[in-house]
Amino acid sequence: LIGLSPGKVSSISMLDCFPESEHSRVIGLIADSEGGDHVVVDTWFQHLQTGQLIPVSWSFLRLRDTSGNISGYATVTRDLTERNRAETQLRASEERRRLALDAAELGTWHVEPATRATKTDARYRAIFGTTEEWTDYLQAVAVIHPDDQPAVLEAVAAATRLEDPAPCDIEYRVVHPDGSHRWVSGKGRSSFEGTGPARRVVSFDGTVADITDRKRADEERERLVCQLRDADRKKDEFLATLAHELRNPLAPLRNGLQVMKLAGGNPDVVEKSRAIMERQVGQMTHLIDDLMDLSRIGGGKIVLQRAKLGVADVIQDAVDTSRPLIDERGHALAVDVPPEPLHVDGDRTRLAQVFGNLLNNAAKYTEAGGRIRVAVERQGGDVVVAVEDNGVGIPAHLLTRVFDMFAQVDRSLEKSQGGLGIGLNIVKRLAEMHGGGIVAESGGPGAGSRFVVRLPLMSTVNAGGANDHSAAVPTAKPARRRVLVVDDNRDGATSLAEMLGIMGNDTRTAHDGLEAVDVAGAFRPDVILMDIGMPKLNGYEACRRIRERPWGRSVVIVAQTGWGQDDDKRKSREAGFDFHLVKPVDPVALEKMLAELKAAAG
Repeated sequence: LIGLSPGKVSSISMLDCFPESEHSRVIGLIADSEGGDHVVVDTWFQHLQTGQLIPVSWSFLRLRDTSGNISGYATVTRDLTERNRAETQLRASEERRRLALDAAELGTWHVEPATRATKTDARYRAIFGTTEEWTDYLQAVAVIHPDDQPAVLEAVAAATRLEDPAPCDIEYRVVHPDGSHRWVSGKGRSSFEGTGPARRVVSFDGTVADITDRKRADEERERLVCQLRDADRKKDEFLATLAHELRNPLAPLRNGLQVMKLAGGNPDVVEKSRAIMERQVGQMTHLIDDLMDLSRIGGGKIVLQRAKLGVADVIQDAVDTSRPLIDERGHALAVDVPPEPLHVDGDRTRLAQVFGNLLNNAAKYTEAGGRIRVAVERQGGDVVVAVEDNGVGIPAHLLTRVFDMFAQVDRSLEKSQGGLGIGLNIVKRLAEMHGGGIVAESGGPGAGSRFVVRLPLMSTVNAGGANDHSAAVPTAKPARRRVLVVDDNRDGATSLAEMLGIMGNDTRTAHDGLEAVDVAGAFRPDVILMDIGMPKLNGYEACRRIRERPWGRSVVIVAQTGWGQDDDKRKSREAGFDFHLVKPVDPVALEKMLAELKAAAG
């Protein structure tokens, strides 16, 4: 140890084996009269040639004679270099293990099966909400959620069986002292010794991880997946319903055309077919308008044109709109409006849409010859309008869901006229935009329905007929004008031009943007009705080119298109259009616009 040959041992003292820093300690141990005769200490030897310090276990034994006096000392010195190196490596390994467990956020456990003693580390205790480093195995299991304990015990039994043990890998919940739950992933293995009948489990060790956040993320993902599935299902149902609802009016339209062709000029037959076709076109327009309203409301693009309105006037507008369907179904309609004037601050068109949709709904979902009632009353600072019927009713579990998108109470073939399932959603949103709300009431299937709209009342009434938003449609025909109709749909352009010609106008047609510019240059129209989406040159660019011509600056250019969003109207204004009409253009609205142009010119 100290680099000394046996022959030179007698040339040194005992203290020369130790570094100088240990001399006083060694002398003290030897001189300690109170200590035992046998002493063992860890200290250092010093190599006499190199000066290297060597870790050693040094023990000495006091030798005594028969009288008990010290007669000498016997010493044994053991080199601890390899032991210390192994311990250092073990500590480094344990540190790496600890860092790995920390990085993985894992806690550990160790169970001694013979005694059920269970040792846990700090992270395990934090995950399980416990405090004791050592506990009984059954006490550790007691922290697991009661519903999950059987599965955990079964997994532990499989991992500790002597034959064909299975690694323990299970997810379960633990209950903290405050009652909160945490999700845990536990993994463990058993250690065995012996073979045959002597084989036994000597330890059961493993790790735990808190997976609560992952579980919650999984639950949220599953919730979103269910929502997407439901939305996809509703979308498919909606598209199927939309196709059905659009085909319904197409059949009488085609039949009407054939009847008119075969009528041989019989005016009564032609008029009857015309009336049917007009109603069906109105139905298709209503469906498309509902879809557009739904999109605009969802995007926050509807701006209410508020004014002081008489509730009775709004109800009358709604009744007038719904009367054809109510009469067609043979329903009896009662309207109870109090004599006192009730006023709200709202958009007359939109509120009439609210009550018109409710009346249409009542007419559709009530058997022919049913009863519909509209009741208006004042309740405190609100006006309450109830639309009730004796129709099919609403199951209790659907009373709140009837206002959801694409919701329908009855999708059976017998109720094939149920519509798209968006009308009540629009009603709810419009009522809320007016500061009010709506609820549905029903005694159940077959017991009828009652929809109650509540709106805030205004405290005063404007003088001077503030409610009167009606605009008279001119009866006089407008002056003869040159009108250019531009549409790549040739049937659409031709039919509109013919209608305008019957109204007394001189018309021309064009079927793409470039042709529109050329025809307008030759025809010099007073008014151009132009589609937007066209080949060769779209309507926006065609309008810009016409406006660049000196003669084109005074032309009234009207966009007539299937695109009716606010952004579409903004683009048409920026391109130079004077008006923006959405297809199909209402002939009455078109005649009114031409009349107003005549008045403006006058």
